[in-house]
Amino acid sequence: MVRRAQLLLVAVAVGWGSIGLVVRRVDLPAVAIAESRVFVGAVGLALWSWVRSVGRHGRVLDERSTASPESGSSARPAGSRGRTVLAGAVLGGHWVALLAAYQRAPIGTVLLIVYVAPVLIAVAAPRVLGERSSTPVLVALVPAIVGAGLVVGPGGAGASISGLVLAAVAAVSWAALALIDKPLARHHGALRLALAKMTVAAVVLAPFALVARWGPPRWAWAWLVVLGLVHTAAGMAAFLWCLSRLPATEVGILAEVEPAAATVLAWVALGERPSAATVAGGLLIVAAGVMVVRAGAGRPQALMPAPDAPPV
Repeated sequence: MVRRAQLLLVAVAVGWGSIGLVVRRVDLPAVAIAESRVFVGAVGLALWSWVRSVGRHGRVLDERSTASPESGSSARPAGSRGRTVLAGAVLGGHWVALLAAYQRAPIGTVLLIVYVAPVLIAVAAPRVLGERSSTPVLVALVPAIVGAGLVVGPGGAGASISGLVLAAVAAVSWAALALIDKPLARHHGALRLALAKMTVAAVVLAPFALVARWGPPRWAWAWLVVLGLVHTAAGMAAFLWCLSRLPATEVGILAEVEPAAATVLAWVALGERPSAATVAGGLLIVAAGVMVVRAGAGRPQALMPAPDAPPV
Protein backbone atom coordinates (compact mmCIF):
# COMPACT_ATOMS: atom_id res chain seq x y z
CA MET A 1 0.00 0.00 0.00
CA VAL A 2 2.82 2.41 0.83
CA ARG A 3 4.64 1.68 -2.43
CA ARG A 4 1.40 2.03 -4.38
CA ALA A 5 0.69 5.44 -2.86
CA GLN A 6 4.25 6.59 -3.55
CA LEU A 7 4.14 5.54 -7.20
CA LEU A 8 0.71 7.11 -7.71
CA LEU A 9 1.97 10.36 -6.18
CA VAL A 10 4.93 10.40 -8.57
CA ALA A 11 2.51 9.86 -11.47
CA VAL A 12 0.39 12.79 -10.27
CA ALA A 13 3.48 15.01 -10.02
CA VAL A 14 4.49 14.07 -13.56
CA GLY A 15 1.01 14.94 -14.77
CA TRP A 16 1.07 18.28 -12.97
CA GLY A 17 4.36 18.99 -14.70
CA SER A 18 2.35 19.50 -17.90
CA ILE A 19 0.14 22.23 -16.43
CA GLY A 20 2.50 24.93 -17.69
CA LEU A 21 2.14 23.62 -21.24
CA VAL A 22 -1.65 23.68 -20.97
CA VAL A 23 -1.86 27.12 -19.38
CA ARG A 24 0.47 28.54 -22.01
CA ARG A 25 -2.20 27.78 -24.64
CA VAL A 26 -4.92 29.75 -22.83
CA ASP A 27 -4.69 33.54 -22.87
CA LEU A 28 -6.87 34.40 -19.87
CA PRO A 29 -6.39 36.16 -16.52
CA ALA A 30 -5.12 33.93 -13.71
CA VAL A 31 -8.39 34.11 -11.76
CA ALA A 32 -10.38 33.06 -14.84
CA ILE A 33 -8.16 30.00 -15.38
CA ALA A 34 -8.30 29.09 -11.68
CA GLU A 35 -12.10 29.43 -11.58
CA SER A 36 -12.46 27.33 -14.72
CA ARG A 37 -10.32 24.49 -13.39
CA VAL A 38 -12.09 24.26 -10.02
CA PHE A 39 -15.56 24.60 -11.55
CA VAL A 40 -14.92 21.96 -14.23
CA GLY A 41 -13.15 19.78 -11.66
CA ALA A 42 -16.06 20.01 -9.21
CA VAL A 43 -18.60 19.13 -11.92
CA GLY A 44 -16.43 16.22 -13.06
CA LEU A 45 -16.05 14.80 -9.55
CA ALA A 46 -19.76 15.25 -8.82
CA LEU A 47 -20.68 13.28 -11.94
CA TRP A 48 -18.11 10.60 -11.13
CA SER A 49 -19.47 10.26 -7.59
CA TRP A 50 -23.00 9.89 -8.95
CA VAL A 51 -21.93 7.26 -11.48
CA ARG A 52 -20.15 5.25 -8.78
CA SER A 53 -23.17 5.48 -6.50
CA VAL A 54 -25.56 4.31 -9.22
CA GLY A 55 -23.17 1.52 -10.13
CA ARG A 56 -23.29 0.23 -6.56
CA HIS A 57 -27.05 0.50 -6.05
CA GLY A 58 -27.00 4.05 -4.71
CA ARG A 59 -24.72 3.39 -1.76
CA VAL A 60 -22.29 6.13 -0.73
CA LEU A 61 -18.89 5.00 -1.96
CA ASP A 62 -16.37 7.44 -0.58
CA GLU A 63 -13.91 5.07 1.07
CA ARG A 64 -12.06 6.24 4.11
CA SER A 65 -8.60 5.46 5.33
CA THR A 66 -7.92 3.69 8.60
CA ALA A 67 -5.41 5.02 11.03
CA SER A 68 -1.67 4.45 10.78
CA PRO A 69 1.29 5.45 12.95
CA GLU A 70 2.14 8.18 10.45
CA SER A 71 -1.43 9.30 9.97
CA GLY A 72 -2.74 9.40 13.50
CA SER A 73 -6.37 8.74 14.40
CA SER A 74 -9.12 8.54 11.81
CA ALA A 75 -11.61 10.17 14.20
CA ARG A 76 -13.50 13.21 12.98
CA PRO A 77 -11.17 16.23 13.24
CA ALA A 78 -12.39 19.08 15.46
CA GLY A 79 -14.06 21.77 13.38
CA SER A 80 -14.01 19.50 10.33
CA ARG A 81 -16.59 21.47 8.35
CA GLY A 82 -14.90 24.80 8.97
CA ARG A 83 -11.50 23.34 8.07
CA THR A 84 -12.91 21.98 4.83
CA VAL A 85 -14.24 25.41 3.89
CA LEU A 86 -10.88 26.94 4.83
CA ALA A 87 -9.05 24.34 2.70
CA GLY A 88 -11.23 25.19 -0.30
CA ALA A 89 -10.63 28.91 0.10
CA VAL A 90 -6.87 28.39 0.48
CA LEU A 91 -6.90 26.12 -2.58
CA GLY A 92 -8.49 28.82 -4.71
CA GLY A 93 -6.04 31.42 -3.44
CA HIS A 94 -3.10 29.11 -4.05
CA TRP A 95 -3.96 28.52 -7.68
CA VAL A 96 -4.64 32.19 -8.38
CA ALA A 97 -1.31 33.15 -6.78
CA LEU A 98 0.57 30.44 -8.69
CA LEU A 99 -0.93 31.28 -12.09
CA ALA A 100 -0.51 35.01 -11.53
CA ALA A 101 3.12 34.44 -10.53
CA TYR A 102 3.70 32.56 -13.81
CA GLN A 103 2.43 35.65 -15.63
CA ARG A 104 4.78 38.01 -13.77
CA ALA A 105 8.02 36.06 -13.36
CA PRO A 106 9.98 33.36 -15.21
CA ILE A 107 8.53 29.89 -14.64
CA GLY A 108 11.87 28.67 -13.29
CA THR A 109 11.95 31.39 -10.65
CA VAL A 110 8.37 30.66 -9.60
CA LEU A 111 9.02 26.92 -9.29
CA LEU A 112 12.19 27.51 -7.30
CA ILE A 113 10.26 29.53 -4.73
CA VAL A 114 7.18 27.29 -4.68
CA TYR A 115 9.23 24.15 -4.11
CA VAL A 116 10.55 25.46 -0.83
CA ALA A 117 7.16 24.20 0.43
CA PRO A 118 8.49 20.70 1.30
CA VAL A 119 10.89 22.31 3.76
CA LEU A 120 8.01 24.23 5.35
CA ILE A 121 6.01 21.00 5.59
CA ALA A 122 8.93 19.12 7.17
CA VAL A 123 9.36 21.87 9.78
CA ALA A 124 5.67 22.16 10.63
CA ALA A 125 4.52 18.52 10.38
CA PRO A 126 5.86 17.40 13.80
CA ARG A 127 4.05 20.23 15.58
CA VAL A 128 0.85 20.35 13.49
CA LEU A 129 0.35 16.67 12.65
CA GLY A 130 2.50 14.95 15.25
CA GLU A 131 4.47 13.21 12.49
CA ARG A 132 8.08 12.21 13.05
CA SER A 133 9.97 11.69 9.81
CA SER A 134 12.73 9.12 9.68
CA THR A 135 16.34 10.20 9.24
CA PRO A 136 16.53 8.96 5.59
CA VAL A 137 13.46 11.04 4.70
CA LEU A 138 14.89 14.18 6.30
CA VAL A 139 18.21 13.59 4.56
CA ALA A 140 16.33 13.22 1.25
CA LEU A 141 15.12 16.82 1.64
CA VAL A 142 18.62 18.05 0.79
CA PRO A 143 19.03 16.51 -2.69
CA ALA A 144 15.35 17.23 -3.42
CA ILE A 145 15.66 20.97 -2.78
CA VAL A 146 19.10 21.27 -4.40
CA GLY A 147 17.86 19.30 -7.39
CA ALA A 148 14.80 21.52 -7.77
CA GLY A 149 17.07 24.56 -7.69
CA LEU A 150 19.27 23.15 -10.44
CA VAL A 151 16.27 22.12 -12.54
CA VAL A 152 14.61 25.52 -12.59
CA GLY A 153 17.89 27.48 -12.60
CA PRO A 154 18.36 31.03 -11.32
CA GLY A 155 16.18 32.63 -14.02
CA GLY A 156 15.55 35.76 -11.97
CA ALA A 157 15.89 38.19 -14.84
CA GLY A 158 12.59 39.82 -15.69
CA ALA A 159 10.91 38.89 -12.43
CA SER A 160 8.76 41.63 -10.90
CA ILE A 161 8.44 42.13 -7.16
CA SER A 162 4.76 41.19 -7.37
CA GLY A 163 5.67 37.94 -9.17
CA LEU A 164 8.14 36.98 -6.45
CA VAL A 165 5.63 37.80 -3.71
CA LEU A 166 2.90 35.79 -5.43
CA ALA A 167 5.28 32.82 -5.78
CA ALA A 168 6.02 33.02 -2.05
CA VAL A 169 2.27 33.09 -1.32
CA ALA A 170 1.85 30.00 -3.52
CA ALA A 171 4.61 28.19 -1.59
CA VAL A 172 3.19 28.99 1.85
CA SER A 173 -0.39 28.18 0.81
CA TRP A 174 0.70 24.84 -0.70
CA ALA A 175 2.43 23.85 2.53
CA ALA A 176 -0.63 24.96 4.51
CA LEU A 177 -2.91 22.87 2.31
CA ALA A 178 -0.87 19.72 2.90
CA LEU A 179 -1.10 20.23 6.66
CA ILE A 180 -4.83 21.07 6.63
CA ASP A 181 -5.81 18.36 4.16
CA LYS A 182 -4.14 15.34 5.76
CA PRO A 183 -6.53 14.79 8.72
CA LEU A 184 -9.50 15.80 6.56
CA ALA A 185 -8.60 13.28 3.85
CA ARG A 186 -8.37 10.49 6.43
CA HIS A 187 -11.82 11.28 7.76
CA HIS A 188 -13.82 12.31 4.68
CA GLY A 189 -12.03 10.31 2.01
CA ALA A 190 -10.11 11.73 -0.92
CA LEU A 191 -12.99 11.96 -3.39
CA ARG A 192 -15.40 13.68 -1.05
CA LEU A 193 -12.78 16.12 0.23
CA ALA A 194 -11.60 17.00 -3.29
CA LEU A 195 -15.18 17.68 -4.37
CA ALA A 196 -15.89 19.81 -1.30
CA LYS A 197 -12.70 21.84 -1.69
CA MET A 198 -13.25 22.51 -5.38
CA THR A 199 -16.86 23.53 -4.77
CA VAL A 200 -15.79 26.00 -2.09
CA ALA A 201 -12.96 27.33 -4.27
CA ALA A 202 -15.35 27.79 -7.21
CA VAL A 203 -17.77 29.77 -5.06
CA VAL A 204 -15.01 31.92 -3.56
CA LEU A 205 -13.42 32.73 -6.93
CA ALA A 206 -16.67 33.22 -8.88
CA PRO A 207 -17.15 36.96 -8.08
CA PHE A 208 -13.58 37.73 -9.14
CA ALA A 209 -13.81 35.59 -12.27
CA LEU A 210 -17.05 37.27 -13.35
CA VAL A 211 -15.40 40.69 -13.51
CA ALA A 212 -12.23 39.40 -15.21
CA ARG A 213 -11.60 40.11 -18.88
CA TRP A 214 -12.43 36.89 -20.68
CA GLY A 215 -12.77 38.27 -24.19
CA PRO A 216 -14.62 36.40 -26.95
CA PRO A 217 -14.80 32.57 -26.74
CA ARG A 218 -11.91 30.76 -28.40
CA TRP A 219 -11.16 27.13 -29.23
CA ALA A 220 -8.17 27.33 -26.88
CA TRP A 221 -10.63 27.33 -24.00
CA ALA A 222 -11.09 23.60 -24.60
CA TRP A 223 -7.79 23.17 -22.76
CA LEU A 224 -9.60 24.37 -19.62
CA VAL A 225 -11.65 21.17 -19.72
CA VAL A 226 -8.44 19.13 -19.78
CA LEU A 227 -7.03 21.23 -16.95
CA GLY A 228 -10.20 20.81 -14.90
CA LEU A 229 -10.91 17.11 -15.42
CA VAL A 230 -7.41 15.63 -15.66
CA HIS A 231 -5.04 17.89 -13.73
CA THR A 232 -7.54 19.13 -11.15
CA ALA A 233 -10.30 16.57 -10.55
CA ALA A 234 -8.37 13.33 -11.10
CA GLY A 235 -5.04 14.79 -9.95
CA MET A 236 -6.35 16.33 -6.73
CA ALA A 237 -8.39 13.27 -5.71
CA ALA A 238 -5.40 10.99 -6.29
CA PHE A 239 -3.08 13.40 -4.45
CA LEU A 240 -5.36 13.49 -1.40
CA TRP A 241 -5.62 9.68 -1.44
CA CYS A 242 -1.82 9.50 -1.29
CA LEU A 243 -1.64 12.22 1.37
CA SER A 244 -3.98 10.22 3.62
CA ARG A 245 -1.57 7.27 3.46
CA LEU A 246 1.88 8.87 3.53
CA PRO A 247 3.62 11.25 5.93
CA ALA A 248 3.28 14.85 4.75
CA THR A 249 7.05 15.30 4.52
CA GLU A 250 7.34 12.34 2.15
CA VAL A 251 4.55 13.77 0.02
CA GLY A 252 6.39 17.08 -0.26
CA ILE A 253 9.63 15.41 -1.32
CA LEU A 254 8.02 13.14 -3.93
CA ALA A 255 6.12 16.13 -5.33
CA GLU A 256 9.50 17.62 -6.28
CA VAL A 257 9.22 15.39 -9.35
CA GLU A 258 6.89 18.03 -10.83
CA PRO A 259 9.54 20.60 -11.89
CA ALA A 260 11.72 17.84 -13.28
CA ALA A 261 8.77 16.49 -15.26
CA ALA A 262 7.95 19.99 -16.47
CA THR A 263 11.49 20.34 -17.82
CA VAL A 264 11.34 17.00 -19.67
CA LEU A 265 7.91 17.77 -21.13
CA ALA A 266 9.07 21.21 -22.28
CA TRP A 267 12.02 19.53 -23.98
CA VAL A 268 9.77 17.00 -25.76
CA ALA A 269 6.89 19.32 -26.63
CA LEU A 270 8.66 22.64 -27.14
CA GLY A 271 12.22 21.65 -27.98
CA GLU A 272 13.59 23.43 -24.89
CA ARG A 273 16.78 21.43 -24.41
CA PRO A 274 17.82 21.16 -20.74
CA SER A 275 21.29 22.17 -19.61
CA ALA A 276 23.77 19.90 -17.86
CA ALA A 277 22.86 21.51 -14.53
CA THR A 278 19.18 20.78 -15.18
CA VAL A 279 19.94 17.12 -15.88
CA ALA A 280 22.01 16.92 -12.70
CA GLY A 281 19.15 18.47 -10.74
CA GLY A 282 16.73 15.93 -12.16
CA LEU A 283 19.00 13.09 -11.10
CA LEU A 284 19.17 14.52 -7.57
CA ILE A 285 15.38 14.66 -7.41
CA VAL A 286 15.17 11.06 -8.58
CA ALA A 287 17.75 10.07 -5.96
CA ALA A 288 15.70 11.81 -3.25
CA GLY A 289 12.59 9.97 -4.41
CA VAL A 290 14.40 6.64 -4.27
CA MET A 291 15.52 7.41 -0.71
CA VAL A 292 11.94 8.15 0.31
CA VAL A 293 10.59 5.02 -1.36
CA ARG A 294 13.22 2.84 0.32
CA ALA A 295 12.48 4.43 3.69
CA GLY A 296 8.77 3.73 3.16
CA ALA A 297 9.47 0.13 2.21
CA GLY A 298 11.12 -0.32 5.59
CA ARG A 299 7.92 0.47 7.49
CA PRO A 300 5.86 -2.51 8.67
CA GLN A 301 3.10 -3.12 6.11
CA ALA A 302 0.78 -4.39 8.82
CA LEU A 303 0.66 -0.94 10.30
CA MET A 304 -0.28 0.76 7.05
CA PRO A 305 -3.89 1.66 6.11
CA ALA A 306 -6.05 -1.22 4.91
CA PRO A 307 -5.91 -1.80 1.15
CA ASP A 308 -8.53 -0.07 -0.96
CA ALA A 309 -8.72 1.46 -4.41
CA PRO A 310 -7.77 5.03 -5.28
CA PRO A 311 -10.81 7.31 -5.47
CA VAL A 312 -10.70 7.83 -9.24
